[in-house]
Amino acid sequence: MFNVTALTAQGTDSKSGAAVVEYLMLTEYYLDKDGNAQDTMAWGGKMAAHLNLLSTAVTRESMSKLAEGFDPQTGRALCQNAGQKGKVRPKVDKNGDPVLDAQGKPEVVVVGGHRVGYDVTVSAPKDVGILFAMESPERRDAVLKAHQAASAEAMNRLEQMVETRRGKGGKDVIGVKGLVWSSHQHFAGRDLDMDLHTHHLVYGVALGADGKESTFDAVEIYRHARAMDEIYKLELYKNLQGLGYQVEHVRELDDDGKETNRSYARLAGIDQDVIDHFSKRRKALLEYAEQHGVSTQQANKATRKHKNEPTYTELVEHWQEALKGFDLTPETLKAAQGNLDKVEHKSDAELLELLHENEAVFNDIDLVRVLGMEYAGKLDAAGLHARIEQFKQDNGLVLVNAERLADEDRGQTLARKHTEDRFCAPWMLQAEQAVVDIANRRANETQHHASQATVDRVIEDYQKAKGFQLSQEQLVAVNHICRGSGGVANLSGLAGTGKTTISELYKEALESEGMVLLGVCVSNKAAQKLEGESGMPSVSMAQMLHDLAEGKRELQPNDVLVIDEAGMVDTRDTRALLAYAEKAKSKVILQGDAEQLQPIGAGSGFQLTKQAVGDVKLTEIRRQARQEDRETAMGFYAKNENGEVVDLKKGTRSRRETLELGDEQKERLMDSIVEAHSQEKCIERLVNDYFKNPAALDDKLVLAHSRAEVGALNAGIRKGLKERGEIGTDEVVVEGRVNGRKFDLALVEGDRVMFTAKSKDLGVVNGTQATIQSIKASRSGGYDIVGALRSENPKENGRKVVWNTHEHKAVVHDYAVTVHKSQGQGKREVFHLMNLGMMDNASSLVAFTRLTKGHYRLYGTYDDVEQLNTRLGLERLKATVLDAGLKDDPQRPVVQRPGAVARPTTQRPAAQRTRIQGKLDALLKEHAERPKPQMSEGERKARWLLEVLEPLRRARQASPKLPAQSPNHRQGFSL
Repeated sequence: MFNVTALTAQGTDSKSGAAVVEYLMLTEYYLDKDGNAQDTMAWGGKMAAHLNLLSTAVTRESMSKLAEGFDPQTGRALCQNAGQKGKVRPKVDKNGDPVLDAQGKPEVVVVGGHRVGYDVTVSAPKDVGILFAMESPERRDAVLKAHQAASAEAMNRLEQMVETRRGKGGKDVIGVKGLVWSSHQHFAGRDLDMDLHTHHLVYGVALGADGKESTFDAVEIYRHARAMDEIYKLELYKNLQGLGYQVEHVRELDDDGKETNRSYARLAGIDQDVIDHFSKRRKALLEYAEQHGVSTQQANKATRKHKNEPTYTELVEHWQEALKGFDLTPETLKAAQGNLDKVEHKSDAELLELLHENEAVFNDIDLVRVLGMEYAGKLDAAGLHARIEQFKQDNGLVLVNAERLADEDRGQTLARKHTEDRFCAPWMLQAEQAVVDIANRRANETQHHASQATVDRVIEDYQKAKGFQLSQEQLVAVNHICRGSGGVANLSGLAGTGKTTISELYKEALESEGMVLLGVCVSNKAAQKLEGESGMPSVSMAQMLHDLAEGKRELQPNDVLVIDEAGMVDTRDTRALLAYAEKAKSKVILQGDAEQLQPIGAGSGFQLTKQAVGDVKLTEIRRQARQEDRETAMGFYAKNENGEVVDLKKGTRSRRETLELGDEQKERLMDSIVEAHSQEKCIERLVNDYFKNPAALDDKLVLAHSRAEVGALNAGIRKGLKERGEIGTDEVVVEGRVNGRKFDLALVEGDRVMFTAKSKDLGVVNGTQATIQSIKASRSGGYDIVGALRSENPKENGRKVVWNTHEHKAVVHDYAVTVHKSQGQGKREVFHLMNLGMMDNASSLVAFTRLTKGHYRLYGTYDDVEQLNTRLGLERLKATVLDAGLKDDPQRPVVQRPGAVARPTTQRPAAQRTRIQGKLDALLKEHAERPKPQMSEGERKARWLLEVLEPLRRARQASPKLPAQSPNHRQGFSL
């Protein structure tokens, strides 16, 4: 495992404050096969040779000099801020008042100074640690060398990826000739279990490609860490095979016995139960993180024991004594047989599906990750490189532009991530183009238009019934959907702008003229909500596509499909539904917000249809009762110089704009922020405030970003409810399951629970909520539970459901939810637990805009609140191939900047065919004629929509231009 930890100017972990440098300076030795003490520290990196360090010992003095930014041999400065320790200042809260520690003394922080560097820790898999512990001294030396050689290979490759900045504002980015690090070999974890790992202290200086010494930009270290972990393991297991050990390739299964799409190598003869037994530290971290709602890094700090490590000899004796309880010896390992010659590898088609599981484009890093796992134990790094190049050629991957960079941030030479090759499968490009083509082909259809008289009558009746007048924006939206759009219509609505109101109006108008509206949502729960609010029959997208594919449903020409929360629907689902609708001549209305939560799958169909035929916008926020809250909600969106909301394009927001927007939003949120010293204290404060608030439980919404945080919040709220006598105290513990993961679930009478899977027998779906009324032991095993549903649908609210815990395990506590699961809700009181690493513009927008007329509170540590401005404006929109553009195409990208003229609020007619579409057609034809890679049955089913769309290969109308970039290009990923 590759773990990267940033170190401050004081040599401490930037997150936990642990004195990493001081810890690494504690020289350790191990005994070789002859019983001689061997140094565990060594220099590494090309800059170490530049500084003439390779032949010298790693000493406290040399480490200290490099840590400060000086040449250990000559004492000269290697960067501009060498020797700067930073400035000490008091830590203050959001109001500027001093923060006090547990003893009531003011806390201080150190700002700035020369960053010591980064601790890149390379840890051997547990089975290799066990092998090291059980072997003879001679074989132990060989295993250690296998680990060190693999670790060095990965570090040397990582070194090639690092970049440094030059010029004004650091806008010019160049590669480095070398880094310098000291390697520190450790053998045990803090629980003294066998944990073979090497700390590489990468000092904060580099030798640039221009021959100049300076600091470096660490972004590529973090970006490539996962890929380098695969390189390390490939090399490690090949080295071990060279020593005569057998290896097996393992496909990971979840608790339901389903593949997780994760594969890894493991030494033959060391079973998983042995590995689990000796993974004490990992277990402790996971249990602590789960119970307290913190990251594993925070758990590591909280559970850290002082590493008073015994002598090397004592460690070996301790390990070998512990291993006596297992039938595991060097002899049993020699007799074990691997399975590498029996492994059936996934087809290229299946691997492409994995590469496109969540993103429309991928890069070499993704190829190393996916193919590295698939060939774990079978290839080394060089073999993987050859396999990747073969994979690219065999599958005719389409070259896609690198990540876009805002003009303001562009220098003369760009960073690798803004020049590298990216790729997509030809069928991914075809899927996107099909979405655009269908929308364009249907742009001028009028068969689903309602008469003006009908629209006027519906509007007049609605205004009389409600007692208020619709705004001009709302009138434009209704008329656009009913009379101004073609077979594909887009309704973009900012969060809380009243899309439901517009839905009611166009539904009434279209139904008045004989059309049948069908709702399609990203989840079953959302479908139930849409049906309850609008009255239109609604199903999930997955159910709709399944029914259409199986012939259980046939669309009709008078059908109108309404895709709700369309911004969360990926490209291929959008393409599939549009194809069915076009074939049946049914209309499709996509409504949502492309800037809220992004699709889980690859691409964004809503972005593509908007790119093709435009949209009509709702920008008048109504959900929040207070004007200042509406201004905060509006502040999350991009606007032009006239203050009009415009579409945000991926990669067009500059760093300055990101920070300015973050500063503005943080200022607006200051009165809502609640600070504490730690994540645990934040959870305590949130739970206390939750109970102090007099609103009913149904009017409160508790939000978090991770599963662990949700679990900790649920536990805290349940504890408070028990203490107040609002739920029972006699718990039963049953097995729960979510997404193939089993866990212990404690239940009492009065508990609020949520079902996480559909059950026809119970009449529930993923997201159905209930309150437990009774729990009784069952004679047949488990417990029989009676629950009453909680629903906004009067027909469902209060309905009794009965289930046995042995038969239905897909249940979780329902007091807190993730931000992702909350989209579409609105509550009076919102309590939001901050997670800086997972927050961005979209998630922050969704969390805040769940608020209606009460109060929003955001809970974070003092350190996280200080950095909050860096996240509130951070754009993480899903990439699409058509927006990024095909690489090396002469056409330039046409990017609408926030300051540009706003997109028209009516759909534009289809454009004329461009030259690039001829190129695209030839590419798709070539791909269709190429022999297809062997597919498994499961993959064949997953690709059924390619066959569905073959009829769409007829004469096309216009499509938008495919933009392309021509940046200064540097060599990309090197294997």
